[in-house]
Amino acid sequence: MIKDYRNAVETALTDGRLKEAFRLLRQMTPGSAAELRREIEHAAEDYSRIIDYAMTGNPDPGREEQLAGIRSRIYSALDLAIREKEITDTPTLYYNTARTERLRPADTISALIEQMATAAQAVSPFAMATLSITDRQIRRKEVESAERRVFERIWVTVPLSTDDAAKILEAVSSEDTPERQRLMIISALTLNALQFYSERTLTTLLHIASLASPAIQVRATVGAVLIMARWPRRSNSVAVRNLLAVLREGGRWSKDVELTLLQLIRTADVEKISRQMQEEIIPEMIKLRPDLYKRIDNPDEMIEMNPEWEEMLEKSGLQSKLEKLSEMQNEGGDLFFSAFSMLKSYPFFNHPSAWFMQFDTDRSEVIEVLGHDLTMGEMVQVAPTMCDGDKYSFILSINQLPEAHKQALTRQIEQANINLAEMAGAELMPEEQARQSILARYVQDLYRFFRLFRRKAEFTDPFRRMINPVGIEALAPDFHEEEKIRLVGEFFFKHEHWQEALDMFRLVTPDAQIWQKTGLALRKLRRHHEAAEAFERADMQHPDSPWTLRQMGRAFRAAGMSDKALEAFLRLDALEPDKAETALSIGYCYLELGNYREALHNFYKAEFADETSAKPLRPIAWAAFINGDFETSRKYYDRLMTRLTPTPTDYLNMGHLALAMGRMREALNFYRLYSPEPVRLLEALRADSEILRGAGVDLTILPLIADYE
Repeated sequence: MIKDYRNAVETALTDGRLKEAFRLLRQMTPGSAAELRREIEHAAEDYSRIIDYAMTGNPDPGREEQLAGIRSRIYSALDLAIREKEITDTPTLYYNTARTERLRPADTISALIEQMATAAQAVSPFAMATLSITDRQIRRKEVESAERRVFERIWVTVPLSTDDAAKILEAVSSEDTPERQRLMIISALTLNALQFYSERTLTTLLHIASLASPAIQVRATVGAVLIMARWPRRSNSVAVRNLLAVLREGGRWSKDVELTLLQLIRTADVEKISRQMQEEIIPEMIKLRPDLYKRIDNPDEMIEMNPEWEEMLEKSGLQSKLEKLSEMQNEGGDLFFSAFSMLKSYPFFNHPSAWFMQFDTDRSEVIEVLGHDLTMGEMVQVAPTMCDGDKYSFILSINQLPEAHKQALTRQIEQANINLAEMAGAELMPEEQARQSILARYVQDLYRFFRLFRRKAEFTDPFRRMINPVGIEALAPDFHEEEKIRLVGEFFFKHEHWQEALDMFRLVTPDAQIWQKTGLALRKLRRHHEAAEAFERADMQHPDSPWTLRQMGRAFRAAGMSDKALEAFLRLDALEPDKAETALSIGYCYLELGNYREALHNFYKAEFADETSAKPLRPIAWAAFINGDFETSRKYYDRLMTRLTPTPTDYLNMGHLALAMGRMREALNFYRLYSPEPVRLLEALRADSEILRGAGVDLTILPLIADYE
């Protein structure tokens, strides 16, 4: 019922029937929501005034902007009306929290932030110096409880009032507010507006994005981009555009948006990396273990690396996979998702705020695990390749490890950090790279929350769809330069997001390389005819590229245009004579065009060009059969049986050959290997009936063959 109302109101807005939208809003808004009903009537009155003025015939240059404002107010009222209906008894965590907060009207955002500030002062080093261990832990828990309350209140407060937004901005701007609390507040704002759009929430984040701290700027930018991607039309308001214009003048915003989008694109590889780890890397390593042990005479005395290990890794194919993963990590890929996804069941992760909490050795959970020896915690804190959530997972899992393993891990992390410190000292990590590292870690925290949180199904996952800047109007000025558009397009292309790459490539002036990549992306999407046209354009701009001709020929063949494919492959053969692969392609084109003699000639040419390859066997055997040379066909099918694994189609074709040669028993055997199901076999025989007729087969026997048992 609620979904029907939403669809009806949104349809009315799309059609420009705003009065109908107001009628539906009045109908669905509960009588108890007096403030909301007043807002609806005020918006309706403003709309009536716009209509009345329009009827005077006087020019109104601000009309479209005013109507956009009315539509935005209708959308907001729709959200609030739905929220009022669902808050009564919807059992999700969001609505459970919202109902609880309604029972505490005195606990405003301002009041809770003040309480959190007071609690934070009580855990200052000076205040804690004279307290017992127990009292210190009590105070820490009081701070953490206050932080959670602030997070909850901000998360479910819709819409934020002017006072709420001012207090939040004041708290995040203040150097007196601990950084972990400032960062937590930004994440609460992000979850708030991902649930229900609020212009004030978004503009508050944009104000925060102008602050000095890189961590705060980055987190606010990521939140704002996710919100604008979630609500592209509604976020394209005058207020938002004006704020973005100011941010762009500061010089940092556009670059951060670019980095954010590239990092968000990378998240699409997380599942791929995780699957590769679980299905390929780890099983291969397990299989290699016995061989490694056999080659170690005395493992206790072995110090240097064994060069044979490298050889084994190369032979197994594992080395190239590990190198690929290393490359992904260097580019910001998330290699730890798979490992740490198993460690998110601790009670610490039961509440959303924990997933966005900066790692802090002063957290009560960390102290409960490590006690007063915080060496491990301090090393984990500065580990640059782990996001905050994974750092907490790591520490919380320590208690499950034997003491020897704990010590070994401590040494490994310590050594890794020493190496990183040496690298940083030698290279002085650029500010841009450090900023990108902060961004990558935060996106990983967000990704883990939406993919691993125990009640993740109750949230709209912003990572479910690929974020494409083309569809976010408010961000269009950040991507007006062709160089940036091309960069994002190339990034989509490299990460195999073909449609998104095409969307970006269409916005740049295409050169031969863009047409080549457009063609390849279209082929990956199985749009072969369009792909062939793109390769033709690439060929026009950069003629006689062997790669382009090869891809063009393949695209034309896949599109069923064998004559055009043949032209491309003949040009390729002239450029690179005597290539087996090209000869095969030419042969297939001739075969599809019915020129069996030329097809056979080119298949022989391919065989001669590469005598070690078994690829020509199948087409030679079939072309010889079609050409009536049964003995040659039989010879090549015999070779195929010994050098290749026959396919069902091979068995069908060998059955045809045996049938044409009068070897009925042999034919029946091959046909049964093709399919023991009479119906399927008869369908295949009838589909090839013209070929069989040309080979001299009496077609009346076909149903009898299928029925023979």
